[in-house]
Amino acid sequence: MSEQPQDAMDAFQEPTSWPKVIGIISMIWGGIGLTCVGCGSVMTMAGTAMLPPEMRSGPMPPTMGFGIVNILNMGTGTLFSILLFAAGLTTLRRSLTGRTLHLVWSALSLAWIPVALYLAYYQTEAMKVFVRENPDSPFSKGGSPEMGLMIGIVMTVIFSIYPVFIFIWFLFIKKTKESFGAAAVKDYI
Repeated sequence: MSEQPQDAMDAFQEPTSWPKVIGIISMIWGGIGLTCVGCGSVMTMAGTAMLPPEMRSGPMPPTMGFGIVNILNMGTGTLFSILLFAAGLTTLRRSLTGRTLHLVWSALSLAWIPVALYLAYYQTEAMKVFVRENPDSPFSKGGSPEMGLMIGIVMTVIFSIYPVFIFIWFLFIKKTKESFGAAAVKDYI
């Protein structure tokens, strides 16, 4: 019985698994983002038609419809989601382009946080004015606009964890082609 030399065993190196994990997570987050933006767009277009008649009879709150804030949020959400999905796909394929796309996405996402918080504050203030001017509206009888702002801040903090992780991971830890591990066999992924 012949034994294979140790060098032959060392020649086969199983690909490292982190690109697959990060790639899949990023593709899932990107897909969820695209789904949410798509559903939000459909609901904004058709949402008023699905409301009960008593809610459609009066004025609509400024947060409903295609205002500049909603268009801006939907546009950036779409672009960021497509960029994250592409970053995940290229990382899954063990391309160094995935690192670059992840860094661009995380930097843009982190830079967008203050803008998103300002837009949430702007919408909260607009809703306060609507509630004050339309106290009999069914939309004015719900929860306080400040509660919506607090929920938005908490969600922003929670959703900021992944961009911070990705920024640190690719900027300081996974910087080279070698850090992506051995090239994956087509059937392995």
